[in-house]
Amino acid sequence: MTLQNLSRILDKYEQKLGSSSLGQFELLKDIPFYNWQNPQDIRTLNHIIGLPQKNGKSHPLFDYEQLVFDTLQDHKHLWIKKATGLGVTEFMLRYMAWLCFSRNIPRNSQMCIVTGPRIELAITLIDRMKK
Repeated sequence: MTLQNLSRILDKYEQKLGSSSLGQFELLKDIPFYNWQNPQDIRTLNHIIGLPQKNGKSHPLFDYEQLVFDTLQDHKHLWIKKATGLGVTEFMLRYMAWLCFSRNIPRNSQMCIVTGPRIELAITLIDRMKK
């Protein structure tokens, strides 16, 4: 997703909510990450940017992702040993984006993504985050 795409998504979301006086990124300030009690609630970051997709099909966030989210609220560092294809990387990129919008993180702060030995994977993840 590019910033231009995000801008278009925010325009549509702004129209849905009927709020035209707010700036586009102001819509994301203090917005919830996801509503596990009501997954149909469209007023969450994951609904605004689009739910995660696998094989072209959108999926709600899963119970284990709520466990990861809750753990991240209490702990700054988290180590996850997992199988591939579970969507944890996508979840973490979305979480990092949410942190940037929802908290008063100082300008020029840094976040760390630790990957395996392939530098190409790290570069791909950074590019995905920028888009």
